[in-house]
Amino acid sequence: MTPFDDVAMSMETDSFVSLKNAKEVVEEMQEHDDGPRFACSLESLEKKPQDRYKLIRSIGVGGMKYVLLVYDRDTGREIAMALMPDFRERSPQLLEQFIREARITAYLEHPNIVAVHDIGLDSNDAPFYTMSYLRGLPLTTVLKRIRDGREFETHYYSLDRRLRIFQRICNAVNYAHSKNICHLDIKPDNVNVGEYGEVRLFDWGLACETDDEGNAIFAREGKLQGTPSFMAPEQISVNPDAPKVGKRSDIFALGALLYSMLTLSLPFSGRNSEEALLKTLSEEPPRMRKVAPPDMEIPIELEAVCRKAMAKNPADRYGSISELRQAVMNVQKRYFLANINAGRKRSKISIIIMLLFIILIAILLYLGILF
Repeated sequence: MTPFDDVAMSMETDSFVSLKNAKEVVEEMQEHDDGPRFACSLESLEKKPQDRYKLIRSIGVGGMKYVLLVYDRDTGREIAMALMPDFRERSPQLLEQFIREARITAYLEHPNIVAVHDIGLDSNDAPFYTMSYLRGLPLTTVLKRIRDGREFETHYYSLDRRLRIFQRICNAVNYAHSKNICHLDIKPDNVNVGEYGEVRLFDWGLACETDDEGNAIFAREGKLQGTPSFMAPEQISVNPDAPKVGKRSDIFALGALLYSMLTLSLPFSGRNSEEALLKTLSEEPPRMRKVAPPDMEIPIELEAVCRKAMAKNPADRYGSISELRQAVMNVQKRYFLANINAGRKRSKISIIIMLLFIILIAILLYLGILF
């Protein structure tokens, strides 16, 4: 979730407490659950005493969550807390979705995935979970600043650095896929980029398990959920014969993300969400050179990578995240080696021209033509 302006909150959030960390809670629940790994109810969560977490301020609100910055007295650090204060007005399905998001994120322990520390109920019986406080910027903000010509971002987030960020995002998704989890909402808003090279993929609210073929096992059938411009055609289509949503839907989203990181534009856009969705189903994304800033570096091979990743038919996309990541790495290696070689060639030419100039000056001096 992208940080918003501070939101005034009228609730008792003086403090909360953890008796077990998130990993222990998840493992214990999995031992006793007979259904899907991450399904659970409010009754399965433990109520926490009120002396561990102290409210600092609100970070933002989005969807069904409030996110607070709190101080963890036990560890002496600032962390983020996702909270559903109006849980009594929410449907059982939304409550389950909130808890499933916490449990799935806690299950996925990876350097490029936001870490969840604790899950439970606060003193008002509202469900919450705590996670690492991301101090960086949403990738959306970084890309916008580059497009606006901000000097620092334009130079710091070079093509090479942006491709390295993309590879770390691929690592996070690839790890999730290895655990039979797909994200289904990969976009710049859900990527946090830190000052010291940190890259975190977060907001696993639409994530779900997959079967052995990589197809999603939905807890919420029949609902259009995702973000226009990054949703795969099979996430949009109402045709019962359409390909199934699953791991290759994440590959489509990664292709759309890479397109955005290269061009600073959306692959499918329109006057409204409906138009963007229609273009996703019926059109190819515009040629990168048409939508990117005139001086933007875009190796032509990466356009081919994006188009393959965003193929309408999932079978025509890369077979795995590893294949997509390797394709990007191969282009990156060839492109930057070519640039290095070109730079060396230019240096050699400059040296030769300088030597010829010095020889010419020496000859002219010898002949007494100059003086």
